[in-house]
Amino acid sequence: MKKMQVPEATVKMINAAWIEAVENALAAHGNTALTIEVMKAAGQKCARQILDDCREILGKKPETVDELLDATNRRRLQIHHLDSLWERQGNKAHLKINECACTLVKAGLARPNPVHCLCSIGLMESLFSAVCQGPVSVEVVKAIGFGDEVCEFYVNFKE
Repeated sequence: MKKMQVPEATVKMINAAWIEAVENALAAHGNTALTIEVMKAAGQKCARQILDDCREILGKKPETVDELLDATNRRRLQIHHLDSLWERQGNKAHLKINECACTLVKAGLARPNPVHCLCSIGLMESLFSAVCQGPVSVEVVKAIGFGDEVCEFYVNFKE
């Protein structure tokens, strides 16, 4: 099959429309469990990029929660110039951010909305599961896509 040359602006527009259509279809479907599972799977893909960045920052794969938090915080500061950082509170990690940090949102491919923000669950579960032996659960306390002023997450984990 011959590849078609498509201008980058057109690809961006088509991708943005495709993402919006998928999220709207999930919202309209009315199956909350399905929506969460689909968006968690999407978030897992983003976690892979973050873990790759963490490997580069640390010079090795993070092996503990402390190494993961150190690397992700350094990533947030150095690469994304964000000042909101993860804080560890025993077997719980907390992050509160003042603006959506989603790469797709920042690129103009997606907008924060109740469906889109569910991908954060899969992203964070994947990040912490990479360094934890026990269960990991994510609590989305607030999200800009839910209409809140900030995004706030707690990750409960067992090392």
